[in-house]
Amino acid sequence: MAHLARVGIQNSEPRARAAFLAALFVVIFISVRLFIKPINDVDYQVHILALKSFWQGQGPYTAFGFLEPPWSIFFQAPLVNQPLETWLALEVALFVTIIIDLGTPAGLLQIAHPIFITLLASSNPEWLLIGPGLWLLYRTPKRWGRGLAWLFLACKPQTTFILLLFDGWDALRTRDWKAIGLAAVVAIGAMLLFPQPLGRLLVPHDWSASVLSNWGFLGAAAVTVVILAIRRRRLPDYKTLGILLAPVWTPYTLEYNYAALLFTLRGAGWLRNIVYLIGGFVLAYLFWRDYHVAEQVGALGMLLLAVVLAPAYPLREGTETHEAA
Repeated sequence: MAHLARVGIQNSEPRARAAFLAALFVVIFISVRLFIKPINDVDYQVHILALKSFWQGQGPYTAFGFLEPPWSIFFQAPLVNQPLETWLALEVALFVTIIIDLGTPAGLLQIAHPIFITLLASSNPEWLLIGPGLWLLYRTPKRWGRGLAWLFLACKPQTTFILLLFDGWDALRTRDWKAIGLAAVVAIGAMLLFPQPLGRLLVPHDWSASVLSNWGFLGAAAVTVVILAIRRRRLPDYKTLGILLAPVWTPYTLEYNYAALLFTLRGAGWLRNIVYLIGGFVLAYLFWRDYHVAEQVGALGMLLLAVVLAPAYPLREGTETHEAA
């Protein structure tokens, strides 16, 4: 049934489909904007200070704690005067619209997952950057759209660096010079315009949920072997594999950086999405109640559960997948 729902949405007439998705985005945005009540604004305030500094011509790095690549400021600049409620409503509306466009209604269950709740509670704009990047990468997987997708995704390298390595290699192999050229020109230009203080990036973080930071190289290698073994018949889907491997090898990640895992369940059926949602609540209850005590264990459990449940997807939307969702 999930597969039929997905096919029905994707086979609708292009203009009607675009109109439906636009209307859905607007309705969800307005509804969430009216009723959402933020509980924390720490990350939001860091980004607002960086944006105000940018608009004043000083560059974003005068704001302490802003560590994103310099081109990320261009994507967020229009939101400088918007309250946190607007940022959070945009994240929810983007998540719903992207899941409906690229997946099935069952994938919307993950909006209640502890990972997504943590994302909203953190006030971090993770999905404002990762969401459009993932959507572009599947909707326009070649040329200019691909290059723009890379720029969005590279704003959060701890979440996407392996996906970018895999897709970058594919772009080199297929000589996708437009994507490579666009991403290179914008990234290099932004770095020359706003040099990023590398010293801040080298400062050790107090805590990380990644496998590498908690269990070292051997632990990360062991988890990688497990992931490759579980997904041995789904390896051609290198995009999903890249998303799943990032929390293993990144030096630094927090719970809300796992939001991309929810995207990997977008095309799964109701049973798999229900299992992942319930499993997430169980793991969060067991391991996320105490601050920085065993959160990494719960995060690893959510990662491995996604490894098992996430289907293989076509590398380009509109083509046949090599595994039923």
